[in-house]
Amino acid sequence: MAANPDPQRPTAADVEDSTAHDDVAPESAFAEIGMVIEAVDDEMHGRFDVVPELRTPGTDAVRASVAAAVADAVLGFHAIRALSPRLPVTLELDVHLFDEVAGAARIHGRSRVVKAGQSVIVTSMDFLDDADRLVGFGSASFMAIPNPEFTAPDIADVLARFGAPTGRLTAPIAERIGCVRTAPGVVTLPCTPIVHNGSKAINGGLLAVAVEEAALSADPAATRIESLHIRFVRAVRVGPATARADVHHGMARVEVVDESSGAVAAIATTRSSTLG
Repeated sequence: MAANPDPQRPTAADVEDSTAHDDVAPESAFAEIGMVIEAVDDEMHGRFDVVPELRTPGTDAVRASVAAAVADAVLGFHAIRALSPRLPVTLELDVHLFDEVAGAARIHGRSRVVKAGQSVIVTSMDFLDDADRLVGFGSASFMAIPNPEFTAPDIADVLARFGAPTGRLTAPIAERIGCVRTAPGVVTLPCTPIVHNGSKAINGGLLAVAVEEAALSADPAATRIESLHIRFVRAVRVGPATARADVHHGMARVEVVDESSGAVAAIATTRSSTLG
């Protein structure tokens, strides 16, 4: 695969196809998060139950990577609506969870468009618990790829598929997708159907699990990741993806590489918490 001269403007071959805007592979574990998404006027709302398999091990708090996966999906609907028929792809994604997220049995996401241009859209999202208490926030930016060969799915069709939960995890999400800690700060994630999006690349939200696992394994004092920011560079279609984290006083820099080519797929930063 040729290197992309401008990683912020992916070529057609390098498209990082996110869940909501390029559909979900039938076998993907993403559907097992049990997310529901609906359009409410100009907003997009999402919700999911925080089952034990979605929590950071040893805590009663939802994983930051799961919140990121949900945010990518929900916010991606804004991108479809604003940029259709062109296919939108995720440029950047971030989530930040407060200590109050611990113990929340269900997370609700409410999102809006911050700015929509001709080719780029910026979005924002609040995370709330069942008591309508703010427990975190996030944002994402998307762009329309210039190649007209790639078109967005019909938003009504995709919303219909997210109208009710379609699955339930039977194992912790990192285990379910085959994410393995191979050394302190190093994690591998195979590119298999269980993590595929509609174009048979690793789903961007599930790639966030590898980022989170690398950061946690590099920092023995950390109990969970409270902030996570990812910049997507190119898709991982062969893999495996390897995430390597370098931690300094709770702040981690994580680089994700497609081992099949040695190319950087994503760069990320995280901040850990010592509270459960």
